[in-house]
Amino acid sequence: MAYSREEQETSLVFDNSTGKWTVYSTVLKHIRKLANLTELFILKSEDDRPIAVRGTLTEKQVSMRNPRVMSDEQKLKATERLFKARNAL
Repeated sequence: MAYSREEQETSLVFDNSTGKWTVYSTVLKHIRKLANLTELFILKSEDDRPIAVRGTLTEKQVSMRNPRVMSDEQKLKATERLFKARNAL
C-alpha cells in the first residue's frame, strides 16, 4: 500500500568522512528525480513501482542555496525585459 501524504518523507544524511549523502525517500516525485541522478536500492514497491528507496549522492549533487527574493521594482523590470524579448521575435 502506498504511503499517505502525511507519511511520505525524503531525508538526506551527509557523512563528512566519505563526502557522500545518503538519501531515503517515499515521495514519488522525489523518487523519479533521484532515479535520474543515481542508482537507487528499492526498499518497497507496489504494482512494479518503487514506493520507498535508498541511494547515495556525491557532495556536489546536493546544493543549498538561498531563495531569490525580488523587490517589486525588480519584478517590474524583469517583466518589462521579458515582454520586450517576446515581442522582438
